[in-house]
Amino acid sequence: MRTKPLLFGAALLLSTLALTWHWSRPATESTEPPATIEAPTPHAADSDEPDPMAANSEQQQLLNSPQARDLEQRLAFHNQYRSFVQQAGQPEHATRRSEAERLSKRIDALEAQGELALSEALLMQLGLIRATESDEATQKMQAQRLIERYQQISAEREARLAAQPDPNFEKYKAEEKRIVEEVLALQSIPDGLSRDEYLRRRLQEARERSFQ
Repeated sequence: MRTKPLLFGAALLLSTLALTWHWSRPATESTEPPATIEAPTPHAADSDEPDPMAANSEQQQLLNSPQARDLEQRLAFHNQYRSFVQQAGQPEHATRRSEAERLSKRIDALEAQGELALSEALLMQLGLIRATESDEATQKMQAQRLIERYQQISAEREARLAAQPDPNFEKYKAEEKRIVEEVLALQSIPDGLSRDEYLRRRLQEARERSFQ
């Protein structure tokens, strides 16, 4: 589902929570992502189905659809992101920095398409900084610049939307703020997920409720 870009209106709260969380949590937390996500595999046809060949043909058509390919690409990206973050602490080299830049651009693209909320994109970008830069002072300096950029984006979008209020969007913004605060305050994450992954799941559910 694609929607207009989603922002996190409380810019000051976002920056405070993001900085506090990313540099107060243990360094190992972001390097232990959940198991790799795999695209769903179609189940074999039941024995009582009248035409297994037709069912398999329909399943293949679904797998070849633009929606399925888009889902596969997004799952591949999230797996690549987890793999990169999992390797945090490895020696810095040009290839790793190039990969971080590629992932960063993909995060920006997904956020612009409405696949990620602004808060999700910010936390993922902060994760890239932490996984790429070994010096904590450099991490914090880059993170502050990043947060200032996201605050500017949020403010510009708020100004544009002020003239055209959307009840569903206002509802989502309030829900997003509540979810971000709740997830960042959790001491343990359900279902064996990383904090980033659990936050993305909760915000995706909120988007579906607000924009269905």
